[in-house]
Amino acid sequence: MSKPPPDPAAAPGKPPYPIPPAALRGMVLTLPRPQADAPEGAWQDAVQGGLDKLGELDPRDPIEAMLAIQVIAASAAVLDAYRIAFEPGTTAAQALRQRANAAALTRAMGVAMRLLAQQRAVPAAPARDWGNVAAELTAAWRAAPARPAETPRGKAAEAEPETIVKWIDEIDDAELAIAVEQDRREKAGEPPLPTKGPKVLYRYKPEDYIRRFKPDERAQRPYPGWENMTKPERREFFGYTYTGPVAPLEMLTPASRAAAAAGEE
Repeated sequence: MSKPPPDPAAAPGKPPYPIPPAALRGMVLTLPRPQADAPEGAWQDAVQGGLDKLGELDPRDPIEAMLAIQVIAASAAVLDAYRIAFEPGTTAAQALRQRANAAALTRAMGVAMRLLAQQRAVPAAPARDWGNVAAELTAAWRAAPARPAETPRGKAAEAEPETIVKWIDEIDDAELAIAVEQDRREKAGEPPLPTKGPKVLYRYKPEDYIRRFKPDERAQRPYPGWENMTKPERREFFGYTYTGPVAPLEMLTPASRAAAAAGEE
């Protein structure tokens, strides 16, 4: 377990909290991995940097520890997203998506920081005696089937589909930009975007409105200008078919009254 700092003044009313090793290991696994040829000290420096950040946040209970680790993980993910966005081989669409991911992670990190500050102001709760509940739940958990199923390995992994379909109305703006770029390259005969894993096909749903849409032939006609058309021509051009009551002429300007009387409005 970690050794909390001896001075509890940073969180009045709450004793130092020993962070479980499993939580620390989970935090370390979120840190960016050094390059394969990096010196041995680089790995320990990365771990020590994460521990130093956790020490500064100084969590004093399990909830504070959870939020502090989320802050550290989000910070590492933000830097990783920006790194990918500015790599030489990254396309414009991929860079846009990674920058959007970084912005979203930054907002999430800010939320976790605010929640951590709020939790720090909550008085310490008395310890709860759970009895043998943890042992019973552990046994039931280990006996339950894994959800979702683990990724198949070896020959079973070869059954992974070569292509997957994503519905256009269910993706975010960043992925929509990738779909547009992918469609443009396909129509222009250019090489497809580099991807990892199955090829993604972006499609409209069978019942989507775009499949029922039929362009109006009148929309292809050149617009002659409002002032160059009579009232009947305007109604026909814009498909205006309303024949119900209209506003009283007294509401119109004198010029509009004269035009309405002449049948021009």
